[in-house]
Amino acid sequence: MSPLEIPGGYYSGSLLGLLIFIADLVAVVQVLNSNRPMSSKILWSLLIFLCPVIGLIIYLLLGERERRRLRYLSIP
Repeated sequence: MSPLEIPGGYYSGSLLGLLIFIADLVAVVQVLNSNRPMSSKILWSLLIFLCPVIGLIIYLLLGERERRRLRYLSIP
């Protein structure tokens, strides 16, 4: 067994890829449903699809600022 092989064979790699793809789709749907300018929506969507893992992490860290700000302002 090579050190690069994943235990569980090809199915575990396929499952991980499928989970990342689903998470990316959910993030892109959130981006497209947001009230951002169209250029911002396109750039976020491209980042998420061209760099699936890194793009999703960057979006989760930086892309949700408005939602967090509104949540913070609604606290009495």
